[in-house]
Amino acid sequence: MAEFVEEIRERLLPEYEQMKTLGICPDDQIRETKRKRENLLNKIFQSQRSVADYADFIRHEKLIHKWITEKEKSQGQNLSELKHSIVTRIIKLYREGLRFCPHEERLWDNFIMFSKKSIPHEVTGIYEKMLAYHGDKPTVWCNAGIWVHENVGNIQKVKEIFFRALQRHPDSEALNITFFIILLKEASKMSCTPTSKTAPSEQELGLERAALVYRNSKTKISNFFYFMKLLKGCEGEQYVNITAALQKEIIDDLMTNFSREEAVWDALAQRELQGLSMIDLKSLSSKSITAILESMQQKSLTESGDAEKDPSGDDREDKLFPKGKSIWQVRTLKRRIELCVHVYQVGVRTVLTDVMFSNFINAMLKLNQDLTNQPMLKRKCLAIAFKEGHTFRLMNEDHYYACIKMLLKGSKGVDNATKMLTEATHLKKTLLYYEMWMVVYMTENNDKKFLEIFRKAKDQLEPATSVSLWRMAVTFFKTRPSESNDKFLKFFKDAAMQLSLEFAPFRADYLEYISATSTLDRTRREYDELSKMPPPCLELHRKMADIESKALSVFRVDKTRWRKCYENATHYFGKTNSQVWIDYIKFERDQGDPKNMAHLYERAKSTLDKQLVDNFMTEFTLLKAII
Repeated sequence: MAEFVEEIRERLLPEYEQMKTLGICPDDQIRETKRKRENLLNKIFQSQRSVADYADFIRHEKLIHKWITEKEKSQGQNLSELKHSIVTRIIKLYREGLRFCPHEERLWDNFIMFSKKSIPHEVTGIYEKMLAYHGDKPTVWCNAGIWVHENVGNIQKVKEIFFRALQRHPDSEALNITFFIILLKEASKMSCTPTSKTAPSEQELGLERAALVYRNSKTKISNFFYFMKLLKGCEGEQYVNITAALQKEIIDDLMTNFSREEAVWDALAQRELQGLSMIDLKSLSSKSITAILESMQQKSLTESGDAEKDPSGDDREDKLFPKGKSIWQVRTLKRRIELCVHVYQVGVRTVLTDVMFSNFINAMLKLNQDLTNQPMLKRKCLAIAFKEGHTFRLMNEDHYYACIKMLLKGSKGVDNATKMLTEATHLKKTLLYYEMWMVVYMTENNDKKFLEIFRKAKDQLEPATSVSLWRMAVTFFKTRPSESNDKFLKFFKDAAMQLSLEFAPFRADYLEYISATSTLDRTRREYDELSKMPPPCLELHRKMADIESKALSVFRVDKTRWRKCYENATHYFGKTNSQVWIDYIKFERDQGDPKNMAHLYERAKSTLDKQLVDNFMTEFTLLKAII
């Protein structure tokens, strides 16, 4: 350890000289850098040193390297020698730190990240050393294998890493998936031409290796998401054709073992939409993929089959895969949508759950976001999804909302929407269903039906949950012709008089409307009535105080009514809210009688909860200071 520290000190001396000679920084900055480095050196020299001490030193050296790099760019100097010296020191600090604490995984990760830029040729060896201490973590093996594959290109070394890893972690999904994908990538680069009539091609052998990894792993891993990830891996553009037989094998296993999983059917339906049809996979026999590809290459475009024309006039084909080189038949968008919907329909009958229907409907909603091509077919498919979800009573509220919006666009939209909502609310009475129902009649300006549904909802829902329905009713009748004004006021007041706490905001709103459309006397009468209604509403008293303050500027009236608002607020909320006392005291100070301030102060102290008194006293002191 002493030799390591002394070596660093010796290397630092010429660096300081070089920094001074090249004029990179002034002498005081060099002295500060030297001082900080000495402190960091002393820390890692101590017997009680920690990994954090090495990390601090490394972080400091990285900052110096960044600073010198910026100087190099701004001054146009070549400081590569100086930077190399710092990089070398950082690498030694990492190595010394890892010798001191080899089980610190984050330090290994940081060292590898740094080495990938500075000494990439040594990264493989660093991974090997890390695996000696952290081989219990599949992620480390994956990262090592990926690095060797992408940067070294030694497939034998990659296989060796993964074989060792799988011996320790045979049931690791990450390891199996990573190895599987790497083998597919390698197979895609291999020749598909057999060396003889009986011998398999290199590509076939490569695919067989990937298949063996899959077959071995499925005996140990039973998570269906693992199979889904492997299937998705086979859909990569460079090997979607050559892995057709492997895709068929995985799908067969999925259907055998996981046919009750909604995600499986969702994935299979989406594959049909992409052009990866199970029809094509079913046509695969025991002959090799290479033979299929060769036979397809000999066919002309007109002989490729199943490139049907769309009778609606949109006969464009989305060329997802190269013609003549794909085992997948080229299908029109119309045909792919039809196949997709068919798979979903089989799925919802096999797995009769709300999740399965949700997947079906969501897929059709997404499809309808772009109506450039096949708009009528897409709408029809969405209607099918909605109809089946409603028929089986497995459609959620959000989908009912989307369905009602679609129905209202039709010629018999109101009738169809009403029928659907009647059936939906018969099954399950929810706020959203009634809201949608009321919106239907709002768009029709049908007062009678609107009131009928509102009353039905009010009777069947808990009062606390129906606030939005009351708000809709008030808004609806407010916008009606003037002859409906009495009905509007009745609704507004009924809402304000509800006993649930959630309705309290209606009271202040109602009072404000009355003050704007009627006399001050009526406003006061309404306030007196509402202020006695439980539960108490602070905004009601504040709103009336505001109305009284505005009335005072117009009429010469006694301030008793104004004071009553603050008195009511302190009566109902004076125990738990110190602000109501501050507002009352402000009123007496500015508009009432300042002599009352001391009395209110004592009342507040005796009324408020103990934990609020100190804060109130502070606020009161500030009020007195600005009298």
